[in-house]
Amino acid sequence: MEPNTRRSGAFAALIDRADGFWRRIARLMLIAGGWGVMLIGVMVAVDVLSRYLVGRNLGGVDEIAGYLFAIGISWSLAEAFYARSHVRIDFLYHRFPLPLRAILDVVALVALLLLAAFLIFSGWIVVSGSWARASRSASSLHVPLIIPQLAWLAGFLVFLIALALSGLRALLELGRADFGQVNRQLGVLTPTEEAEDAVKPSSGAT
Repeated sequence: MEPNTRRSGAFAALIDRADGFWRRIARLMLIAGGWGVMLIGVMVAVDVLSRYLVGRNLGGVDEIAGYLFAIGISWSLAEAFYARSHVRIDFLYHRFPLPLRAILDVVALVALLLLAAFLIFSGWIVVSGSWARASRSASSLHVPLIIPQLAWLAGFLVFLIALALSGLRALLELGRADFGQVNRQLGVLTPTEEAEDAVKPSSGAT
């Protein structure tokens, strides 16, 4: 085996391991975000009961719910990408030959990567401003805003790294002319795949 081939294979294996690790991170963040949404429901229910039973609310529920909701959205972006759940227009996509679909998949990934970079840039402006001014919420809780904002920004950062790792894998696969693997990793879900995903929870599959 040529040295360049060995180096290429070692690099591909490293990217695969990093991508697998990052997929586990994304799944854990999705689960945490889901628990956050459930906590919102519990807090709202308790707040409603408190108002009904004792005539006063808990205070701060709306504020905390807003933080959890924003964090839950950003923390779900990476897993949504891995699940190929981000919306793409596929009116003509499935009519194209496989190599062209693979190239379009990479182009879509680059566009999403640019969006993630913009979200991180904009989010950092918000976080750095809160840090510089030691900003706190205007409610009675006086929450240091940098705490929920950093958690919110972390979701975008994980999303960006997920896109970058998947992009490197896709480029390696394009180099090997493995268009099918690129499409399986990044392509738009077919109706059959969507139906299979829909029945997975009921069948116990993961």
